[in-house]
Amino acid sequence: MVRGKYKKKLNTVFLLVFTLIIVSFMSIFMKIVMDQRSKEYETTIINTIKTTLNNSQIKLEVINSALDLVMESDEAKNWSESDNNEMFYLGLLKVQQKIRKSSSKVNNVNFQISATFLDEDSLVITPVSSEAKDYYFKKNLGLTTEKVEQIYDHFENKSSYMAFTINNRDGSSQICYITKKAYRKRDVLYFTTINYDSFVEENLEQDWYLCNNNGIFAMKEDANVPANEIFEAFQNSDLASNKFIYKDYNVFKQSFYNIDWILLYSYKDKNIDTAMIFVYFLIPFILLTFLSIFLSRIITNKLYRPIKEVLDDFFSDDNYQKDVDEFKILKQNSNMIKTLNQQLKLAISERNNLIVQRLNRDLLFGININKSIYKDHLIGDDNYCVAVLEFLNNPYEDVDDNIFLYKNEILAYTQDINKLRYANINYYTCAIIIQCDKVKEAITMIHTLLENVEIDYDYDIRVAISNVAYGTKKIKECFEESKKILEYKFLYNQRTILTMKQIKEDLDRNSYYYPLVIENKLIHSVLNGDIKAVEIFNDLINENSAGDKLSPKAFKNLVFAIIGTISRIVQELKTDSHKFLNENDDFSTLSDQWNRKDIIPKLRKILEDILLYVNNNKKDSENSIAEEMLTYIHEHYWEDIMLVDMAKKMNVSEKYCGILFKKAVGDNYKNYLNNYRIEKAKEIMYSNTKIKVSTLGKQVGFNSSNTFIRVFTKYTGMTPKAFAEQIKHL
Repeated sequence: MVRGKYKKKLNTVFLLVFTLIIVSFMSIFMKIVMDQRSKEYETTIINTIKTTLNNSQIKLEVINSALDLVMESDEAKNWSESDNNEMFYLGLLKVQQKIRKSSSKVNNVNFQISATFLDEDSLVITPVSSEAKDYYFKKNLGLTTEKVEQIYDHFENKSSYMAFTINNRDGSSQICYITKKAYRKRDVLYFTTINYDSFVEENLEQDWYLCNNNGIFAMKEDANVPANEIFEAFQNSDLASNKFIYKDYNVFKQSFYNIDWILLYSYKDKNIDTAMIFVYFLIPFILLTFLSIFLSRIITNKLYRPIKEVLDDFFSDDNYQKDVDEFKILKQNSNMIKTLNQQLKLAISERNNLIVQRLNRDLLFGININKSIYKDHLIGDDNYCVAVLEFLNNPYEDVDDNIFLYKNEILAYTQDINKLRYANINYYTCAIIIQCDKVKEAITMIHTLLENVEIDYDYDIRVAISNVAYGTKKIKECFEESKKILEYKFLYNQRTILTMKQIKEDLDRNSYYYPLVIENKLIHSVLNGDIKAVEIFNDLINENSAGDKLSPKAFKNLVFAIIGTISRIVQELKTDSHKFLNENDDFSTLSDQWNRKDIIPKLRKILEDILLYVNNNKKDSENSIAEEMLTYIHEHYWEDIMLVDMAKKMNVSEKYCGILFKKAVGDNYKNYLNNYRIEKAKEIMYSNTKIKVSTLGKQVGFNSSNTFIRVFTKYTGMTPKAFAEQIKHL
């Protein structure tokens, strides 16, 4: 320690100089940090808006697709043109079935479609019932009489849609989206209700608003700024800018395409919190202050060395302070920024891959391409063909997760090849757009792809390759051609790759057209008593009558195939075939009549008689069988009860049993059984959270603990152990 007065002053001067340098440095550092954090925060907000808008846009497309499917359906047109009560109620039931199929939780969006005539007396069709308008408007939508009158006044004079917020019975908010469809005889109103939390992500921290030219029709429930104020500020803002400021809120605006909806997203600038001041200012300031003290003492001691000899020994080794390694801290921050940058690049890459796949699907399905969205990923006109890959499976077997892995490998492979563009179609099917001049080139590329992916030999796969066509607009036609080729997949069990040339060569050899998919549709329609079975039969005959006339041998084989189909239908119904044949006929004698002029009308008459029989007998029988199956599941769910065992018990075929169960319950047999078992497992866990997983799985019908854990996680989103822990904290 310095004892002299000069040393103290010298030391004080150096401390003041170092303090001034530290304060200047920390001020600049804090300014840089604050600017950087502000930019990062704004970038995060913008990315959140774009992600939210993209997700909502996709969900809106799903909703509009479902709505168009109902509005443009033959069922809706026929119902709107009904002239009597019988036609009205029959059409009502068909429209209700159409709505029920279309209104479901798809792509994580929960919506419901309802329909009614533009009058004051007709019923409202919902997916589950038909309701009086007063009841539907007041109970289901919570609308006042004035609001209902406003809706009718609007659609009697205009054709534009209406959108506003309604409160559900459980207190949640929904968007009510109303459109009018003008048919030949009547106008029909379609009411689409969309849950807030499924259309716009419910965990968004900032406030959001949905608006159009008429005002805000949906917003976050606890939004800080009133809707009228934010909308007025939006109208007064610069239309060319995607951002405006209202009071102390920053508001971003993003538009939906194909509709005049706009998403407004407001947030406040991030304030400096205590933790930030502590981490970015106080700690570095304290460390640098200690360093300045240390350096000032060293410099002071060197300058003071001439005087040191005349003074007593000033300090020992214990007086020295260890230096601080501030570069280690900077290096840690640099590594953290580098990691975040890599994660951001990965996220951008994944987003671009999704955009490319979506573009590829739009090309395949002939959807108009929005160049503003796909401007960085568009392809020019060239020679293209389409390959459709399908993994064949048994519809009654469990879904194989390996198919998902193989399709990901195919996607990864195509991303490295410029001439290949991948698009997912469904779980078992994917498509590849191939840029090539000849089909042989496409076949070679597909062979190379299959060799690189190394699909296990246990998996049966078919690849249909279309002919080559020029231009991106022809890609849809190529895709349709490939799907047409796949209809013959079961006729070529020894071929993995099929082309139109191969199919035509076989057809030219006096082949008839009767693919397995058409036969399955015909059988399914007859067993369900669907009158469309006659249309399928007529289309089949017309398809084989078009163009060149079938040879006698091909016509004979076609008749035999149709008789075989009718025989399988009778076997599925487990009834006597003489109910539908002439007194002295059987299927053998019927086959001998293949060359008679009236054989086709005769086969059509047999199908119509079977349809009449099914419709007269199926209702009571189906309800009885479905109730008996449900009762048996509820009383024996812990046993190993397969669909084939249930079919034997009900004295029906396995396929027919599955169809009846799904039609009555609305879900397939295995999914319903697993779901019921999981609900029973949850009931047991509520009463005993300490029960072992293996014991619990056996109690509800699972032979394997791993199977039980996998199924439980699939239906609840968490493992049995995590669910038990959640119950303990309730």
